[in-house]
Amino acid sequence: MAVLTQSTGSPLLAWRRTISPKRFSRMSLAAPIPEIPASPAQIRSTPAAEAGTWFEVRPQDLAMWNDVLLGAGASLYQFPFWNEPYRPLWVTPHYLAWGTHDRPPAFVSILTIGFASWKIGLVFRGPACLQPNEPSCAEAVAGLIAWARANGYIFIRFTHSDPQVLSQLAASGHAENLDVFPFFQDYATLSPEYIVYQSPDEEATLASFDREVRRKIRRATEAGYEFRAQDSPEALAAVWPIFQDCARRKQFRLERPLSFYLQTMRLAQPHNCVRLYSVLFESRVVGSALVFRDGAEAHCQLAALEAQHRQAAVFLHWHAMRDMYRQGASRYNLGSGPGSLARFKRQFCQNPVHYPGPLTVVLNDGLFQIWRKALFPVARRLRPALRRIVSRVKR
Repeated sequence: MAVLTQSTGSPLLAWRRTISPKRFSRMSLAAPIPEIPASPAQIRSTPAAEAGTWFEVRPQDLAMWNDVLLGAGASLYQFPFWNEPYRPLWVTPHYLAWGTHDRPPAFVSILTIGFASWKIGLVFRGPACLQPNEPSCAEAVAGLIAWARANGYIFIRFTHSDPQVLSQLAASGHAENLDVFPFFQDYATLSPEYIVYQSPDEEATLASFDREVRRKIRRATEAGYEFRAQDSPEALAAVWPIFQDCARRKQFRLERPLSFYLQTMRLAQPHNCVRLYSVLFESRVVGSALVFRDGAEAHCQLAALEAQHRQAAVFLHWHAMRDMYRQGASRYNLGSGPGSLARFKRQFCQNPVHYPGPLTVVLNDGLFQIWRKALFPVARRLRPALRRIVSRVKR
């Protein structure tokens, strides 16, 4: 596990100080995250940036990169604090920046499976352009494919919310609109996500919901339910049986083990990017939601309630999204909604967001054909068993 510490001698530190969001004490109500003030001209001011060089980020700079990405509005799934906990699951994150070491305009996190010239890469919602409408980001995309080919990747599976980025990746070489790696999937590409766009005024936000939401919030309040917010891994460990019981009851599998979420919370804590929200009845926790945030969007990763208290679900999410709004996350992502979940989530969002499907960029045609014809069918058959193993990892 890389140690997330700050290096006072790094040129990136001076840049981070100019763009990072303010630090707030734990559980404070943070102001909206400011955008990076650096201009494109400043970023392209050195020959190294014009040369378009991708370089690996130093482990001691990862904490700073969490702040940089937070200020730049990058996706949660590109943050080091989200990707580092994959290491015990036999997945190695590689962090790259493009341009100069002191003012790079692009960043990518590549989750890597394999070794030597047998590597597969997974990029979720990346690469991230750190400056909106930065022209050199298109050049960075082409350079990323060249870097991956030179470093022994067979293929890289990309997902991104911006179709233009995927088009730029597709134009860089052999690319196919398919997913040939059946593990660690981006579920938003399989099912649309339900995202609540909040307003400063609570009444205006409530008015955008189904009319039953207001009634359910009122009834839960009158019944004596209470809301609590925490950010400690110990708090999640204490309520983990609720998530396990809910998974058994509804017959779904927790995709990641408890150890993954505990480590992610530890790494996200210093950046004020995680909350465990709980609903209590008669002073006892009866349901919880684990929510992480990036610059402008809160992502509900887990949510569960005891069966006899499921009527408090709307109450829980309502208070969670308003707390996240006060921290600067104006969007509250309830996640995808397969099956009956869609009915519940549609109360908050009538029109879910559809994302482009995954794009596989092929870097070694010969080995890719071996993988696709011989290994991928086996991997697909083994997927249920491997998912069970991964979900039960205890560390």
